[in-house]
Amino acid sequence: MKAVNNSISGVEEAVAKYTVEMFGLTSVVSGKRKAEMELGENVKLTDIVHGLKKVAPSLAGEVIHRDTDYLMEGFAFNINGRFYSDDRNLVLKESDRIILLAMATIG
Repeated sequence: MKAVNNSISGVEEAVAKYTVEMFGLTSVVSGKRKAEMELGENVKLTDIVHGLKKVAPSLAGEVIHRDTDYLMEGFAFNINGRFYSDDRNLVLKESDRIILLAMATIG
């Protein structure tokens, strides 16, 4: 984690780098295998989704709802081996392994 000066307030803020890996359909839609973003501390899952819409805008409307910071049905995050789709209170750490996946259905 690094610290940077906020140009508006002049206050030093901590900034962490988060990486989201993408495989399969999410990689095809985004055109990327991973997306990196710098965000503040105490980042929640919705902050990651919002950041993804900025660094991979093609995900909006296909994987992420255009008007909200939530994944569309059929998509989920795997974070450190556990699946999450809509956990608004989950706080992430810079060291977390975050993967965006399309959930396969068989039937």
